[in-house]
Amino acid sequence: MQTDGKVLLTVRYGARAIEFQKGKDAIEVENVEALPAMLQTVRHAVADGELDELLTKYARYGRAVKK
Repeated sequence: MQTDGKVLLTVRYGARAIEFQKGKDAIEVENVEALPAMLQTVRHAVADGELDELLTKYARYGRAVKK
């Protein structure tokens, strides 16, 4: 939560925060009361396949890392 009352929501794939826009790895939500609606929006986007391409990119990165 920021000092102005806004909340920054990060969505992670494993340990990495997903960048929805270049250099932006958080979704800004107006206040705590709006957080459940934003989580539902993200949930529906995942269920509808809107994030498949983005999640595939992060999945490929994880498999490419050598231990």
